[in-house]
Amino acid sequence: MTETVPRGEKRVAILTGAGRGIGRGIATTLAERGYNLVVTSRTREDLETTRELVEGTGSEAVVVVADLKDPQTPSRLLRAALDSFGRLDGLVNNAAVNIFAPFWTQPEGNLDEIIATNLTAPFFLCQAAANHWVNKGLTGAIVNISSAEDTIAYPDQVPYASSKGGLLSMTKVLALEWGPLGIRVNAVSPGSVDTEMTPEIYRKQAPKLMPIGRLGTPEDIGACVYFLLSDDAGFVTGTALYADGGYMLQ
Repeated sequence: MTETVPRGEKRVAILTGAGRGIGRGIATTLAERGYNLVVTSRTREDLETTRELVEGTGSEAVVVVADLKDPQTPSRLLRAALDSFGRLDGLVNNAAVNIFAPFWTQPEGNLDEIIATNLTAPFFLCQAAANHWVNKGLTGAIVNISSAEDTIAYPDQVPYASSKGGLLSMTKVLALEWGPLGIRVNAVSPGSVDTEMTPEIYRKQAPKLMPIGRLGTPEDIGACVYFLLSDDAGFVTGTALYADGGYMLQ
């Protein structure tokens, strides 16, 4: 059963990295299925395009241009949700960066940037959302966008893989701690998805290695996120949904 949300009582989610790629696919999918959104990234132009797509579905989107490394960002996003919609039902930590380079050529700055965006920012966003829900006696759901690299290895991506492995571990621990409080925490771990973040060589090779025979789409990931946020996943917490076209079966 998929719940229906009456008009005027739409659920509300915060979505990071919403300006393009997987984030935009998540935004449009959630909007089509009854969510109003607070969307954030560092680029207003990209976010305005996402907002227009969301509003084209009949839902609403509030744009917040922010740097996730700013310690004030979690409170800004929470306040935007409450001021604009009066509620927060879900959090989707999607924003991520990756810098491809052999391990011995990765400077310290790469590691710092990737960990700060991919792991530290979700940590504090989860904390802000959970504090709100607990203090108000509410329930909620969090979906962290991880990667197949939280489990399997690809070359030239040690900082990225490390951040995603940490994100998956954090997902599991938070699910354990917050389950009794009515807060579910899960991850979606995509394989190769057709976005500009995916190198061209992966675009060419990956479909040949996937039993499904194609790259994923941002909307494929959006559908997984919607399920994990929805009441249909009410008995699901602390798990990762691997949306990889079957790649990890080999």
